[in-house]
Parts: sequence; C-alpha cells; structure tokens
Amino acid sequence: MKKLALAFLLYTLASPALATTYYLAPAAAGGRDSNNGTSAVTPWLTPNHRVNCGDVILATPGTYAEENFRSGQWGVVNCSTGNNVAWLKCATFDACKINISSAGHNAMTLTESYWGIQGWEVTASYISGSQCFEAFPPDFTHTVHHIIFANNIANGCGDGGFTTGASAANVGTDYIAIIGNIAYNAAQDDSNCYSGIDITVPVNSDTNPGTHIYIAGNFVWGNIDPNPCSHTVPTDGQGINLDTVNDYSYSGQIVIDNNISVFNGAAGIQSFLNTGRSPNARIYIRYNTVYKNQKGGVNAYPCAEINLNYSLSTEVYSNLVETGATTGCRGTVRIYALGVTNGNLTDVIHGNFLYSTAGNNISGANGGPGNLSGTNPNFTNPVQPSAPNCGSTSSVPNCMAMVIANFTPQAAVAAVYGYQPPLSHSTSDPLFPQWRCNVNLPAGLVTMGGLAGASLPPSPTITGAQVW
Repeated sequence: MKKLALAFLLYTLASPALATTYYLAPAAAGGRDSNNGTSAVTPWLTPNHRVNCGDVILATPGTYAEENFRSGQWGVVNCSTGNNVAWLKCATFDACKINISSAGHNAMTLTESYWGIQGWEVTASYISGSQCFEAFPPDFTHTVHHIIFANNIANGCGDGGFTTGASAANVGTDYIAIIGNIAYNAAQDDSNCYSGIDITVPVNSDTNPGTHIYIAGNFVWGNIDPNPCSHTVPTDGQGINLDTVNDYSYSGQIVIDNNISVFNGAAGIQSFLNTGRSPNARIYIRYNTVYKNQKGGVNAYPCAEINLNYSLSTEVYSNLVETGATTGCRGTVRIYALGVTNGNLTDVIHGNFLYSTAGNNISGANGGPGNLSGTNPNFTNPVQPSAPNCGSTSSVPNCMAMVIANFTPQAAVAAVYGYQPPLSHSTSDPLFPQWRCNVNLPAGLVTMGGLAGASLPPSPTITGAQVW
C-alpha cells in the first residue's frame, strides 16, 4: 500500500495542472484586479496575474484601455514543460478593441514569457510611437520567449503591427509565433521607420534545434513609411521584415511560411543582416504570395519583391511572386521579383514561380532549374484590399476569404506555388515549430505540422548551391 501511495503521489506531482479559465473585462464592465477573476461577474482588469500554461483569460467583448496591456501589466506564467502558453483570448473574434489614443503608448506589449493573444483588434488614432502588438523584454536582463500572436488584427498603427525588439545587448525575444493575423497600414509614424510585421534583433533563449520564430498564414498590406521617417529617407515599409537578425549572434531557425504580402511600401518580404557572426540563423521562406510591393517610391537598392540583403544561410522556395512596374523604387531602379544582395553560396533559391513583364526575375543570382518564370500567374482579381472590417466574421482567414480568392492564380502551373489554404488535418512538417504542437490554436489559421512521420518531403539542406 505504501508503494502504491508513493507511486500515486509521484504521478500526481508529475502530471500537468488542469487548465483554468479566468475572465477579463473593461473597468466600465466591472473589471478590477482586486477581483478573483474566476467568473464573468468578478473579472480582472489586466492580465497582470500569475497563471499557468494552458490557462485561458477570456475577455468580454468591449473597448479596452491601452494602459492595461503595456509593459509591466503581464503576470508570470508558470510553464514547467516549456512548450505552451497562457492565452488572453477575446470571447468573440474581433470584438475586443483597443485604440491607441496618446503618443508613445503601445497597445499589447507582452513583457513576460509564455503568453498568447488571440481574437483582438488594435487601431491607433494617435500614431506617434504606437505599436499594436509587441513582444519586448521587461528590463535589461530578461529575454522574453514563447509568445504567440494568433488571429488578431492590427488595423492602422504607427510603429508596426506585430513587432519584437531588444532592450540591451543579448536581451531580446525568442520563440515567437505570429500566426493568422492581419497587419494593415501599420507604418504611419514619421519619427520611426517600421513595417507590417517586424522581427528585430532576436536573441537566443536557448540553442535547441527546430524552428524558433514562425511567421505563417498572415495577411499583410498597405504598410508604407512616410517620407521622411526617422529623419531620413525611409528604410522600411516592408510587409514582413527580419531586421538585423544576427546582431547578437542569433542562431535560431526562422520560417516565413504561407503568407500573403501585397502593396506594401518596400519589399513584401525582407531578410536583413543575417551575417557577420557564426553560427548564423537558418532562414526558410516558402509558399508565400507576394505581389506589387515597393509602392513607397523611396528605396534605391536593393529593389525586389522578396529581398535578401546580407542574409546568409537562407533558403527560398515554392513562393509565387509577381512584380508591378518595370522600374520604380527611387527613380528608375529596376524592380525584381527576387533579389539577393551581399549573399554567398549558403543562399539557396529554387522552385519559385516568378513573373515580371520585363523579365526582371532574379537580381544578384543566376536562375536555374526549378525556378519558373515568364508565365503570368493570372491572379483572379489582384486589387489592393481596403481596410479590414472583420466584425461579422469568425476568424482572420474567414475575413480574408475575398483576398484569398483574389490572389488565387488561374494559371494551372502556378497553383502549387504561394499561399495554400490551410488543411483541416494535421500533417508532418519538419519546419513546423514542434513546441507549438502542444498549443490549442484556433482552427484554420495554419496547417498543423506536429505529427510524426514524413508526409511532406524533407526540405533540401543548405549545402552551398546558390540557385537550382
């Protein structure tokens, strides 16, 4: 009996705690941090409470004050397994709103590890210094990691829709998942230069293998820097931007997968400065639809829809890319579908569908077998989307159904490239972040890739071939 009791005790201690649902509401609806948060009639006001991975804080639909979600307003999350998050979830998709209404204030600045945000919309009526969704260290000593932004809307921001940053040398963010969101018109501030989705100066929280940073299933458009910004000609305005990747010797794996990035000010997707320190990050850019970016008219060189600039150890494949005008950016610079600047033989570019009416397919690298060019993908109706209006829909992909349809190629040969509607069942994907397989995500944002086995062919290893 003693052995049985001891075994039961050990099992109990080793078992994960059952998930708990808490509640959140604006002050006008009874939200108070002095409440116990355990029912809809005693909701919390802020997420600044100690919770466990797997717990859900369910937010009542309504308008929330940005001051309740800034730096320092996030509780510690107990996560002994290190592979989950506590969710701050709107009870109804796109029914929890925050408007940034004062200078230098962000809306959602996550400053503790193991948090996830889903179902929220942030706008800004005052754009100076305003970031909609951000992961950032709380001080100069603690790196923040395991953060998920999923099924949210950044609908007009000053300094980025979804961003990360560092507070000091080797103090930043890691294990970031930005999944199934909208980033629209999120670079309006002229005091800084930002982009729709900005991963800036990541920092290793560990050196474990597998994907650490995962940007997938997002819809990004209309992110254009004003001229000037940060007292200079704009440097950003990308749809999705990996900015200064290796400044602090970051070596994690990064995947940009299955996004639609169109009509942004600079490149639709850019990877910048993954070089100079060893080992570099391993970066994969695959299955993205990228169309008629470089709308800002300010960049001189490089000028491409997908741009690798000092980005070593980077593999680009299965993307569907179409350029707009023959020349543009600043003056009469040629616009290319895919540009490689200051790269080397560790950059691998293969199996992409590239279209430019002027034949400006690849700059800085020679084309080769597997890259298809010269055929118009013939998108259904590739018009620039208007501002998102998702209140009557059930999720970001549901809200973006028309955008998905408009950017579906009618040329049969192009159908297997670029954005693919997520599968309803799980598959095996060696690039899917395995820590994410334990997290309960809204359905339909991405194809879950956590199954064991090999239902997808393995990605080619970066071994030295440049373009094939």
